[in-house]
Amino acid sequence: MLGLLGLFGALFGGFVADGFLAATQKANGDETDNEDATDQTTDADGDAEEAVDLLHMVMPSYIPTAHVDVPDPSATPDPETESSDIPPPPPVDIELTGEDGDDVLTGNAGADTVVGGAGNDLLGGRDGDDLIEGGSGEDYIDGGAGNDTVSGGDDNDVMRGHDGDDAMRGGAGNDSLTGHMDDDAIYGDDGDDTLLGGSGDDTLDGGNGDDWLAGGFGNDALHGATGSDTLDGNNGNDTLWGFDPNDPSGDDVDFLNGGEGDDTLMIGAGDYAHGGMGADTFTIGDWIGEGEYAHITDYNPDEDDIVVLYDAAAHPNPLVELVTEEGSDDATVLLDGIALATIANGAGLSLDALTLLPSNSL
Repeated sequence: MLGLLGLFGALFGGFVADGFLAATQKANGDETDNEDATDQTTDADGDAEEAVDLLHMVMPSYIPTAHVDVPDPSATPDPETESSDIPPPPPVDIELTGEDGDDVLTGNAGADTVVGGAGNDLLGGRDGDDLIEGGSGEDYIDGGAGNDTVSGGDDNDVMRGHDGDDAMRGGAGNDSLTGHMDDDAIYGDDGDDTLLGGSGDDTLDGGNGDDWLAGGFGNDALHGATGSDTLDGNNGNDTLWGFDPNDPSGDDVDFLNGGEGDDTLMIGAGDYAHGGMGADTFTIGDWIGEGEYAHITDYNPDEDDIVVLYDAAAHPNPLVELVTEEGSDDATVLLDGIALATIANGAGLSLDALTLLPSNSL
C-alpha cells in the first residue's frame, strides 16, 4: 500500500513540475499554442505524446459516473403526481333565519334551510337541495343549483328556481315565479301571478287570481285554475287547461295559446283557444253547460282535431250537431241542443270533423 502511495506521489509531483515549467516558459515568452499545451506533452526526444489522465490511470475504479436530473424551479408540476386519494370534505347543511327588517341570507353547497321572516329579504340557496321561505314582505329568492323548495309567503315576491327540479309556491300577493332549468312545479296560489317555466317539462298552476302562465321549452302542463288567465304553451307539446277539472263550472274567460308543437287545449266556458303551429287537439265538453260557449279561433281540418266529451249518465244518447247561421263563416257545436263552442271559419264542416267520447274514456 505504501508503495502504491509512493508511486502516486511521484507521478503527481512530476505532473505538478511539468505544469510549473510550462507556466514558466509561457511567462518567459515561449510561444506555445494553448491547445497543444493542454492536449499534448513532449518526451525527451521532442516527440509529442497524448496527455494521460493520471486519476484514471492510478484509480480508474474510484471515479463515479452518474446522471443527475436537476429540477427546473419554473416548471409546472405534473398534475398526475398530485394525490387524488383524499376526497373533498362533504358540504355542511346550514340553517339561516332572518330577523325583522331587510335581510340578506345565502346558503352554501349543502341542503340548507333559509327563512327570511319579516321584511323585504334577499335569499339565496346556492348548491344543494334547499328549503327557502320568504315570509312576509316583498322578497327576492334565488334557489340556485339543486332541487329546491321555495315559497314566497305574503306580499309580492320574485322567485327564481334555476338548476334542478324545483317546487315553487307564490303564496299571497302578486308574485313572479320562474323555474328556469329542468322540470319544475310552480304554483301561483293567491293573487295575480306570473309563472314562467323555462326549459324542461314543467307544471304550472295559476291558482286564484288573473294569472299569466308561459311554459317555455319542453312539454308543459298549464292550469289556469280560477280567475281569468292567459296560458301560453310556447315550444313543445303542451297541455293547457282553461278550467279547473275539480270545479269545471267556472265561467271566467281564459285565453289559451298553444304555440309551436302538437298541443292539447282543454277549453272552458267562454274561453278563447288558439292552437298555433302543429297538429292540435281542441277539447270541449258538457262542463261548459248553458253558459257562455267557447271559441276555437284557428281550427285547421287538415291537421287539427276537435274532441267532444260528455257525461254518459247525463247524456245516455248524446246528439251532436254542427250549425251554421245564415251569412256566417263560423259553425257552432251543440250537444243535445246546448251550444258548446263556435269554430271560426267552420262553415261547411261535416260531423266527421268531431270526435265524440265519454268523459271516463280519458
